[in-house]
This record gives sequence, structure tokens and C-alpha cells, in this order.
Amino acid sequence: MANSLCVHAHAKINLYLDVIGKRPDGYHELETIFHSIQLHDDVIIRKCRGEKITVHCDHPKVPCDEQNLAHRAAKLMIEKVEDIRGVELVIRKRIPVAAGLGGGSADAAAVLWGMNQLFELNLTQADLMRLGVQLGADVPFCLLGGAALGRGIGEILTPLPPIETPLVLANPGFEISTAWVFQNHNFLLTMPTENVRILVCCLQNGDVLSLADKLHNSLEEPVFLRYPAVAALKAKLAQFDGNKGVLMSGSGATVFVLMQGSTESHRLAKQIESEVAFCTVTTTSKVGLCIA
Repeated sequence: MANSLCVHAHAKINLYLDVIGKRPDGYHELETIFHSIQLHDDVIIRKCRGEKITVHCDHPKVPCDEQNLAHRAAKLMIEKVEDIRGVELVIRKRIPVAAGLGGGSADAAAVLWGMNQLFELNLTQADLMRLGVQLGADVPFCLLGGAALGRGIGEILTPLPPIETPLVLANPGFEISTAWVFQNHNFLLTMPTENVRILVCCLQNGDVLSLADKLHNSLEEPVFLRYPAVAALKAKLAQFDGNKGVLMSGSGATVFVLMQGSTESHRLAKQIESEVAFCTVTTTSKVGLCIA
């Protein structure tokens, strides 16, 4: 039996995101289309003899205590399975923090999935997803991976055929509070929910061009009002040749560009990288988690 495991924890983008209401418990009802991308963190899980959960991360803004979702994920697993005492987690960050790409959720999903593999617990994906939703709305999708329609708070998932396309990610370099964005969302400005059905059909037909024309995120409105730099970044990226569609992911501040090809992607990244804090070329992914 192995003593450690390294998991690639893939980031996600939202090809569509609409806030359609607020629930009595304070959470917001969503319709969204998630898609995994190749950009990933590495999460190393090690067995240890003690009864502590320790977290090490190479990013200075990531907490290593119980505020960390990966720490909380490990604690959930230990509470569920009495035979596990403690684990050591090492997180190598590549996904920007608080950037709308689900980095923390991906790391938490990697811990749930990885501990299930490492300790041979034989929990089903449904079991893991039930644990995941206790940690955050994006964690179940990060466990599922690929592409999916999300409803409820994002945890009611319908798998969809993933697409294959290169993309460029750009981030202006500041963090945006997800809670603030949802609190300042204007429900009167949301689009009709029929639009999500169009994107679902595009994914089912593998029609990337039509899909790119229908990208939508209703959270752009409050973000663009308070953070005009994000609106300016999106407008600038939309001017480049070779782009098929541009959208802010999640609650921001990362903007992604669906591109026609790898050559165009690298050309765009080279032109924009000196003007933003983070820029990378990547592609969509068929999986959310895999063993490194």
C-alpha cells in the first residue's frame, strides 16, 4: 500500500452563469455550465503516524489551518472513517487565488478523492460529492470534472459532453470577494433561462463556435461597476484576432478567451502578459482530477 499520492486538481471556468433567485437559507439559486481546464494545482497527500492534519502551501496567501478547504476536506474524511488518524497535505499552487477558477474547491476535491484512493476506502463518487457540498458549491463539480450543467447552488449536476479548445486566461492581479459579488447582484438584469439550454445544445453537438457566441455571466455587472479594470481587460481581449469568445469566470477577476488555435493563443498571451498580473495559455480538460 502506497504512503503518498499526488493529485492534479484542475481549475474550472463557467461558460454560463446566471443567478436566478435567493433561497431562504441565504444561498443563491444558480444555473451554470462548468468546464474543467488543464491548469491545475498539485495536491500531495501523505499518510502520517500522528493524529494531526498538516498543510503546507507554496502560496503566501493560502492559509494552512482550518480556514483552508483542503484541511477541512481531510477533517471530513477522518471524521467519516475512524481508521484514518492524520494526514500531511502539500499544495503546489498554479491556480490563482480568489480568481473565479475554483482553485480552493479543486484542492478540496483532490483531498477527498485522493484520500479515498490512498486509504482504499471504496467510497462512491456520490458519497464524495455529498461530502464535497458541505465544503463549497463548486466542490462537487471539481470531483465530477469535464463539463456539466449546474443547478441549485451549483451542486445539482447534469454531465455534458466536454469540448476541446485552447484558451487564454488573464487576471488583473486583485482578489474579489465572492460574497460581495452575490450581495450586489441585480436580479432584474438577469437573462432568460432559455439561454442556458442553447449552450447545452451547443455542447451536445460539439459546436464550439455557436457556444462561444452565447457565453454569459450575470455576475459581470456588479464586478464591472466596482472594478472597471476587469471590464477593460475583457474589452481589450475581445479585440484580438483569433478569439471566439471572451467572458469573466465565476465571480472574477479572471477573464478567459476561447481561441481558434494554439498559435493564436500564444500570440495573444505574449501581447498581454506584461499588462496583467497573471496570464497563461491552457486548454479545456475532460477530467477534474487525476493521479499525477
